Amino acid sequence: MLSFFFAAVLSLGSRSHDVVKSAQPFDAAALTWSGNANVRIRVGGQWISPAIDDDIPERHATAITHFPQTTALEYEFDRAVSDVTVTLFPLGGLKPAATQGSIVSRIDWGCPDGEAAPMWPPAYTVVTHAVVHHTAGANDLTNWAAEVRNIWYFHTFTNGWGDIGYNYLIDPNGVIYEGRAGGNGAIGAHFSCRNTNTVGIALLGTYSNVPPTDAALATLKKLLADVCRQNAIDPTAVLYHPPSQLILSTILGHRDGNPSTQTCTRTECPGDVLYSMLPIIRSDVAALINVPA
Repeated sequence: MLSFFFAAVLSLGSRSHDVVKSAQPFDAAALTWSGNANVRIRVGGQWISPAIDDDIPERHATAITHFPQTTALEYEFDRAVSDVTVTLFPLGGLKPAATQGSIVSRIDWGCPDGEAAPMWPPAYTVVTHAVVHHTAGANDLTNWAAEVRNIWYFHTFTNGWGDIGYNYLIDPNGVIYEGRAGGNGAIGAHFSCRNTNTVGIALLGTYSNVPPTDAALATLKKLLADVCRQNAIDPTAVLYHPPSQLILSTILGHRDGNPSTQTCTRTECPGDVLYSMLPIIRSDVAALINVPA
C-alpha cells in the first residue's frame, strides 16, 4: 500500500472505478480527470458527490473533500475518463496559534518551500483589481493551517503551478494566511489564466448557500482596505482590466471573469451568497480608507 509523508498524487490513467489504499491514514482527497463525467466517492459508507473546483483549464477537478480518517477511498465515474489523478492528504499537523486579523506567514503555516517558491519564482505586476474567491471546501475544520497546506500541495503539484495560487487566504476565525510567495504585486494563479494586474484573496470554505462568518468578513474588508491603500485603488471604482479585456469593479468576484473570451475557465466562485455581498463589502472598504462611496 501507498505510504507518504506530506501528500501524494496517484496517476490512475483511465480507471473509471477503483479503490485507493494507503498505509498512512488520510482525511481528505481531491481528484482530477479529463473527459465530461461526474464522479462520486465513498469512504466506508454512502457515496457522496464532491464539490467541483473550476480553476484547472482543460481538465476537471473536485475541491479538496474531507471525511473521517481512513486508509481507503473508493471513487467511481459515470462514464469513460482519462488522466485520472487522486491526491491524498494526511492528517492534521502543524497548527500555529493565531488571532483574528493576524497574518500567518508561509513558514508558520508549514509551507515546505518556506518563503521561497523555487518551482515558480515570483514575477510582479501593478495591482489594479482585487479578486475575491472561496475555496469550495469544508466550512467546519479545526486545523485551517492544514487546509492551507493541502491547497498549496494541490496547486503546486496536482495542478502543476509550482506554488499556491491565491495571494492570501482567510479562515472562518478571521485569520489571514500568506499565500503566493513574493509579497505585494506577486502574480498568482486564481483568475482564470488572466492573473496580471490582480491580487487573489480566498475565503476558506464554501459560500454558495451560507454567508462567511462575521470574523472572516471583517478581516476580508480590512485586508482589502490595506491592499487598496498599498496599491492606490479606489474600492468603488470600475476599471478596464487588459488581460481579460473586461471593464470590472476593482473589487470583484472570480465569476466576473466569465464573460471574457480571454479566460480559460468558467466558475461559480466565490459562491452565490458571498458574491451577493460584494456591493456592501466595497462600500465598507471605502469607508475604512475614507474614499467617498
